[in-house]
Amino acid sequence: MVKNGSTLSSRSQSKLWIILFVSLLLPGIEEIHGQQLRVESSFQPPSITIANNSVYKIIIHGSQENPQGSLPQIPGISISNSPQTFRSASFINGVPSVRLEMSFQIKPKKIGTHTIPPWTIKVGSTTLQVPGSSIKVVAANQEDKIKQQAEERQKEDLSQASFIEFINPRKFLFEGETVSGLLNLFIWDRLPVSRIERPPQKEGDAFSLTELRQPQEKRNQTKYGKTYTVFSWPTGLTAAIAGQQQIQFNTSIRVRVKSRGNSPFTSPFFNDPFFGFGREESLTVKSDLINIEVRELPMIERPDSFRGAIGKFSCRSIPDSDRVSLGDPIRLVVEITGTGNFSAMPAPVLNSNSNFKIGPPAFSFEGNEITMHEGKQLFEYILTPLKPGLISIPVITFSYFDPAREEYFTSKTNNHPLRVDPGETWVDPTPVQQQTETSDFAVSTTDLFQTENEPGEWFQNVKHKTVINSQVFWSLQSIPLFCAIGLGFYGWKRKQSGRDLFRQRQSILKKQMKESITFNDASLFFRATRERLRLEIGTFYKHPNPSSLSSNELTTLLRSSSNEEDTISEIEKILEISDDHEFAGTLKDPQSLEDLYKHINNLLKKIQ
Repeated sequence: MVKNGSTLSSRSQSKLWIILFVSLLLPGIEEIHGQQLRVESSFQPPSITIANNSVYKIIIHGSQENPQGSLPQIPGISISNSPQTFRSASFINGVPSVRLEMSFQIKPKKIGTHTIPPWTIKVGSTTLQVPGSSIKVVAANQEDKIKQQAEERQKEDLSQASFIEFINPRKFLFEGETVSGLLNLFIWDRLPVSRIERPPQKEGDAFSLTELRQPQEKRNQTKYGKTYTVFSWPTGLTAAIAGQQQIQFNTSIRVRVKSRGNSPFTSPFFNDPFFGFGREESLTVKSDLINIEVRELPMIERPDSFRGAIGKFSCRSIPDSDRVSLGDPIRLVVEITGTGNFSAMPAPVLNSNSNFKIGPPAFSFEGNEITMHEGKQLFEYILTPLKPGLISIPVITFSYFDPAREEYFTSKTNNHPLRVDPGETWVDPTPVQQQTETSDFAVSTTDLFQTENEPGEWFQNVKHKTVINSQVFWSLQSIPLFCAIGLGFYGWKRKQSGRDLFRQRQSILKKQMKESITFNDASLFFRATRERLRLEIGTFYKHPNPSSLSSNELTTLLRSSSNEEDTISEIEKILEISDDHEFAGTLKDPQSLEDLYKHINNLLKKIQ
């Protein structure tokens, strides 16, 4: 294990594995030997400047079980909600001892002495009191001020490394209005990004967004004195709820990182890894919180025919014929052209009457399908005339609200006359079936005549050959059967090839681990160990790309199933050791690597 730049000796590693072995095999050792439960608490360090951080540590002796309790909140300091937990086991004078350490990050808010009073926690069925602890916060010195300025510059660089901008063409919107906006994702050229995991997503329910498709890419764009690559998504934004609303966008990108010490900004996101030995991490990118005023549509002078169309439109109707026969349908297309909320536009009202039977309309859109803001909306109605004569197709009234002029407008389609012919008298084409007698009768031969050849055998009824008895029918049916069998065999072969590839990669990694034990190469051993854990855990949980999994993602997959916490903790420690040994030298004792190899094999067998 590498810690603070130094390598532990083989004897220290042997002691560590003995302690881990005891902690795994003797989970109830405190109950067997009656080890008394007690709690300690302290700040490390107990005195800091306002610009530095400290750690609030709680140590529970006699148990490794997670406690339950509520940590007091102190106004002068900020306490993290996610503590780091460490379990340990040891022998003291031949008596086993276990303990649990929890470390909370502390950030001071103001100068002075701040005290966490005694508070209680519950370990199993036992209630324990955590003693009080105090920390002293003093004014920042010159070194702290320089460090604080560097941290502020670092935060500014991080915020400018990648960000999202949303371009909204209007300062305010009306409820139900659609505008054509633009989402821009800026990625600094010095940021080693491997891919964009997903398009930007909105936060909040006050607006709806059209589907984002492939972005437009622009390189060498300058902003904040830096050069960016910009990915742009045109989108249609529709206001859904009136009032002062907020909207924000976020996305995730994959970034190649190394250790923090190698970055000029003390951050892993500004240094490309060397010869591919780095790892990938997910970086969340957000836009600023955008405030948009959404106004309600005015009720004054709202026409009765208004059904929610907002924008600027023109309307017309087009019948496909001006003369039909009674009972023949005609197609009437209502065409609405312009800019506005086409995605939320309802169909104009056209009801049946004494002259026509009218069915529900069919929808279609022609135009910018990305934003759904500009184009042509078509509503197709089927009209069936109910009586002959010269009748008129109903006039359609269409109303909309113009957000630029903040007024309602109404337009009507033209009057279309239609001539309906009476048509021909309908005759039932079904022939009259005569009643046949059930008794047998002789066929009359008075109207038969002799041909040159003998007519052969006469039949009273013609025999029909069914399709089931046809060989051609069954030959045609066998074609899809053979196709289905072929596709099944092809899928089985692909599945087998995937398993063979997994076994081949697994065998290569095992071979590398064994060779590293032979040559005492710790770096190769732990690099192969990390790749093997990624391969086997990712494949077990059917991840599409196991080689891209980070250590945190591997533990998240393990916790999503019913794995034991001890198994997960052991794998986490091995991943941490592998990350620390990534650029370290070799170990002197090959026996420790061989024991660790066997231990890793046992852990992988326990994965569920």
